[in-house]
Amino acid sequence: MSEPITDAARPSPRLSFARAAFRRFKDDAGGATALEYAMIGGLIFAVIAGSLKLYGSKLDGVYGQIGSTMAQVY
Repeated sequence: MSEPITDAARPSPRLSFARAAFRRFKDDAGGATALEYAMIGGLIFAVIAGSLKLYGSKLDGVYGQIGSTMAQVY
């Protein structure tokens, strides 16, 4: 015969909840799509920031010339 399960042998409700939550998290594939979109967005941001840094110094002279021309007009 089996012995009755005592309170000490039962998992706590908090532990059972944590196991169920971990199981749901492990089986959920919806977060992977969000993560992929976040990575693509980060890559696009890095490319834009890099191109602005690269071309910003080259455009500085152009904007300076435009500014001095505008100052002469007004």
